Amino acid sequence: MKNPNKHHTRLMTFAASLAFLATSAAAQEDRGSGFGLKGTWRVTVTQVNCQTGAVAGNPFQSLLTFAAGGTMSGTTTNPAFLAGQRTGDFGVWSRTGWHSFAATSEALITFAGGPFSAGAQTLTHKITLTDDGNGFTDIANIQFYDTNAAPLLPVPGCATAVGKRMQ
Repeated sequence: MKNPNKHHTRLMTFAASLAFLATSAAAQEDRGSGFGLKGTWRVTVTQVNCQTGAVAGNPFQSLLTFAAGGTMSGTTTNPAFLAGQRTGDFGVWSRTGWHSFAATSEALITFAGGPFSAGAQTLTHKITLTDDGNGFTDIANIQFYDTNAAPLLPVPGCATAVGKRMQ
């Protein structure tokens, strides 16, 4: 007669192994080991034409920080904004796959000037980590809103970005 406890023991060993792997992956992400998005990233942003992908302006730098629990913050050097016209970015992020993430952030446009009206800028990101986990590519949609939350553009703008993890 077969031992019924033997099957139970194998099942428990398998379950324990899965729990260990999940805990190990979470611990690696907590340490910013290159397997997750958490941490601070140096980012080079390039605005592009949404339909053609043609570059629209010079690249500029941003910093993005992705925190445990799914919050994010950032800042940018986009020269299209006047000094003090745009606040930092604040938002949320989540994992969508093994190396992929979604994020949405918002910055306030504090006063009208240049091509911008007072209101807000919302960025919606699709982020893919590089295989080593220390870099990413990002495709972002950009929408501006007036102070009444009405969209200012008929269609969102677009940008691509590459990020490098700060070590």
